[in-house]
Amino acid sequence: MKLFRISAVVAFAGLGCTGQIPDAHGPGGTTSPTPGGPSNPGNGNPNMPAPPPASVNAGTCSADTLAAPRAWRLTKAQIKNSLRDVMAFSPPTLDMVPADGRVDGFANQSDRLVIAPLDADFYFRAGDEIASEVVKRAGELVGCPMASLGTGSCLGDFVKRFGQKMWRRPLVDTETAKLNTLFTTTSTMAGGPEAGLRNVVKALFMSPNFLYRTEVGDNQAAGAVTTLTSYELASSLSYMLWDSPPDDALLALAAQNRLRDPAALTAQAKRLLAVADKAPTALHSFLQQYLSIEGLPDAKKDPVYGMFDAQTAADLMEENRLFLNSVMFDQGGDRSFKTLLTAQYGFVNARTAPIYGINNVSGTNLVKTPFDATQRRGLLTLGSFMAAHADPDATSLVTRGRFIREQVLCSGVPDPKPGDAVFDPTKITPDMTGREKFTAHSVNPACATCHTLFDAIGFAMESYDPIGRYRTTDHNKTIDPSGSIPLPAGGQLAFKNFVEMVDNLAKTPEVYSCFSAQYLSYATGRGRAQVADCEKQLVADQFVNSGYKLDNLILAVVNSPSFIARKN
Repeated sequence: MKLFRISAVVAFAGLGCTGQIPDAHGPGGTTSPTPGGPSNPGNGNPNMPAPPPASVNAGTCSADTLAAPRAWRLTKAQIKNSLRDVMAFSPPTLDMVPADGRVDGFANQSDRLVIAPLDADFYFRAGDEIASEVVKRAGELVGCPMASLGTGSCLGDFVKRFGQKMWRRPLVDTETAKLNTLFTTTSTMAGGPEAGLRNVVKALFMSPNFLYRTEVGDNQAAGAVTTLTSYELASSLSYMLWDSPPDDALLALAAQNRLRDPAALTAQAKRLLAVADKAPTALHSFLQQYLSIEGLPDAKKDPVYGMFDAQTAADLMEENRLFLNSVMFDQGGDRSFKTLLTAQYGFVNARTAPIYGINNVSGTNLVKTPFDATQRRGLLTLGSFMAAHADPDATSLVTRGRFIREQVLCSGVPDPKPGDAVFDPTKITPDMTGREKFTAHSVNPACATCHTLFDAIGFAMESYDPIGRYRTTDHNKTIDPSGSIPLPAGGQLAFKNFVEMVDNLAKTPEVYSCFSAQYLSYATGRGRAQVADCEKQLVADQFVNSGYKLDNLILAVVNSPSFIARKN
């Protein structure tokens, strides 16, 4: 049964495929690229031009470093967002689809975005729900009485209009002909026009033209460097910045083949970033994945932490969103990642105030509040991060330290060998602090090589309990949060406590090159190891030279060679 249904996906979806990539500029469109000036990655100017389409700046990246063409399946969130944009409806079944697999912490990595048998089953059910919704709202979405759907131009108009929204490009004649044939055949067999309409809608949804977006350009010759089509660039831009499909303005520019103009592409990126109901949500999704805090709403804490419940977790997640917005999107924000790392405020209400040791707070609204500068410093000391990176009844010292090492410094840590992580229970007593328990790592040669990279980070984070409260003692003993770690590029980073460590990290170049590489990986859906070093450097240089501005980082990715071109 499973194999039958998977085969049916391919066959059913084929109703919307021509067997080749259609002219992505629409009928009569041109495929010649618009020339652009060379980029200057080192000037930090947000208005800098992108590299010339279908070519690579010879002084930076060669053509051999360009990414390969691909088809990229939409994520679960992007499918839901796309349907909401197209028809203001998200089928309930999509909430049951398994979460997308992660690579380097991110859910949008193209190598993992496949359609498993269980996904296919849910897609079939979702297709039925979408079709029912269109039938129910036929007067609004179709535009003519059901009885006359098969006569005149109504069906053709619906397929053209609704199909372009679903597939994010105009349908070509062979595609509309197949959908018309599907309607005629199925409405004649049984069920009349309603059955025909249902099958047309399901075909549009189940087609790879909806579930996937292509990045193949208009030249499939072996070894050729090809510019992405304007419609591909429109989707790349909108899903990167909105997690949803192109709007009418983007599609109009694509129809005119103007998105290959670097200035137009940059201008559209800025426009999309200014859309308040989409860009902040999409960027916060990245930040949640970067910090690995998405699971916090479902986290369970030991009853001893009675103040922490599902609503408190939701408040902490909302604080994280407001904190990002205060820096990136709100008036007066400096848009700097350095500020995200070092700001001395948060957003607090009566439920979360006890976590931050703040008194006399009332109400459920989260209000911008200054923090004790000796205890808090930016994103990494917010309650959401500390609580997400802790066990129900303990602080998870090693996990916290390793996370900072790998995600904030991009310094890989080998997995332990079997048996290496086993404690001698005879040497562990209930009254020991976390630091006392784990000092064995520094004397055991099997452990020391790796644990010297991150244990001291975990020791510093012991100042925050499993729900993120600041503390000075553990098991009635004074916590020692001091230490030092070797930096990936050499030298040591020493600190007296975690706040000082964050301040020192904010002065460390590796933190910014790591963050820019993380965002580049997320934005392009390629694992960090799959991104060419020269592109990482191009993006990092623009990010650093801009003063670590997040909007400049985004524009640097849009202007990067593999955002615009591919090599077959």
